[in-house]
Amino acid sequence: MDAHHQKGEASARWICPIMSLLFAVAAIVAISIGAAKAESTKFRFNDLNTTIFGPAYADILLRGENFLTCKPPVGRAFSYALCFFSGPMIGSSGNPPLPCKLAKDGKTADCTCYGLTTEQYPPMVPYFIDINAILNLDLYLSTVSVCGHDGANCNPREFIQNQTLWNSAPACTAANNNVVIPTAQLISVYTPVKNADYGGGTTTCSAGKYAGCMTAPCYETGKTDGAGNKLVTCKCPVYDGPFELGQANRPCDANVLTPWSAKDKGPYIWSASHNPALNPDPPVDGCLADAPGDKGCPLYSASVEYPVGKGSAMCKAVCESYKTGVRAGTATLWSKGLQVAYSCDAALCTTLGIGQTGASTANPAQKATLLKKACGNLAQQSGLEAIMALEQINKCSCCASQVCGCANAGTDIDAATQAEIARLNAEQERLSITPQCQINDTLCGAQKR
Repeated sequence: MDAHHQKGEASARWICPIMSLLFAVAAIVAISIGAAKAESTKFRFNDLNTTIFGPAYADILLRGENFLTCKPPVGRAFSYALCFFSGPMIGSSGNPPLPCKLAKDGKTADCTCYGLTTEQYPPMVPYFIDINAILNLDLYLSTVSVCGHDGANCNPREFIQNQTLWNSAPACTAANNNVVIPTAQLISVYTPVKNADYGGGTTTCSAGKYAGCMTAPCYETGKTDGAGNKLVTCKCPVYDGPFELGQANRPCDANVLTPWSAKDKGPYIWSASHNPALNPDPPVDGCLADAPGDKGCPLYSASVEYPVGKGSAMCKAVCESYKTGVRAGTATLWSKGLQVAYSCDAALCTTLGIGQTGASTANPAQKATLLKKACGNLAQQSGLEAIMALEQINKCSCCASQVCGCANAGTDIDAATQAEIARLNAEQERLSITPQCQINDTLCGAQKR
C-alpha cells in the first residue's frame, strides 16, 4: 500500500469518530431546541460538511441507505422536480433541452428541470432524497436525529401497515408539505422514472463545477416539453469537485454541447452528484414496489405465496378501493368513469420497465401519453394507502388486485374498464412493451386470449 492510501485510511479512522460525535451532538441540540424551533419559518442554509467528501450542496452519496425513500401524498395533487439530467443547452435522443446556466458569481446555477406530478406518476411511485444533501440546516438536523446520519433508520426494510414508515423521515414529510425551502413552489429530488429515456449508464468526471440540485428550490415556468412534462426552473448551489453524470458517454464540460450560435448565452454546467463508491441506485437491498429500474419489485406471479393475501382485512380494503375508485374525468382526461386503479396497474409498471426483457421503442412523449390514459386522476382516489401498503409488504409491483383475488372480469372489473385495459395492452404491444396479460395472464381486459 502506498503512502497516499495509508494517509487516506489513517484520516478516515480519526475523522469518522469525530463526525459521529458531531452528528450525535447535532442531534441532541436539534431535539433540545423543541418543536417551536423546528417549525420556524426562518431558513438556515446547510453548509455543513455532511460527509468527509464535502458539504450538503456537493450531493454526496456514500451508500444506498443515504437515499430516503419517500412516497408522495395521496388524495391531492403533488409535484416534484427532477434535475438529474439537466446541463447543456441542447437535448438528446428525443429529450428536451434542460440547460443549467451558471450565475456570474459562480455560486449558483439556474437549471431547467422536469416538473413531475402524481397525475402522471401516481403516488405509489416513490421519490428519493439524499440525506447528505438536505439544504435546510434545521431539517437536516431533525432528519439525522430520526434516521441516523446515514439514513439507515428510515430505510423501508420493515414496512409498517399503517404507512407511517414511508414518510417517517422528516425530510419526506417536509417535501410532501412543501416546507423544505421557504418560497419554493416545489423542490428537486431524485426519481428513476426518466432513466430509460436517457439510456442509463454513468460518466465519471475528475473535477469541475457542477450544480448540486438535491432539495433545491424550484419554480413553475408555465412551459412544457413535447411529452407534456412541466418544465420548471430550480436555483441550485454550485460545488467544485469530482462528479458523476446519470448518462453514459457525455462530455464533462456541458459547454461542449452548446452550438456556436449560442456560446454567448452560457456558460453551462451539469446538474450532478458524487458517489465515491459508485453505488447502485436505491434501495441498498430488497426491492421497492412500483419503482422503475432493477430495484423495482417484480410483477404478480401465481406461483408466489404472498404474506398478505385473499381474505385478509387489508385485502378487503384493497378490493374496495379498486372497485369503487372511479375516475371522475375532466376535459383533459381520457375515459371518464373507469375504475382507474385497474387501468393503471395494467400499464404503469410495465411502461416503467418492470417485467420487461427487451427495450421499448416508445419515445418519452408516447410513454407520457400512455401513462396519462392509464393513470390519470388516480392520485385523487381514496384507498390508495391500502394498495401501496399491501404491495410493499408482499414485495410486488402493480399486483394488489391480483394478490387479493379481485381482478376478475365482470364481478370486479366492469365492462368499460375491461375494454380500456384491452386498448392499453394493445398500445403497449405496439410500443414493444410486454403487458401483464402476456407475463402473468392477468389484467387482459376484453381482448381474446
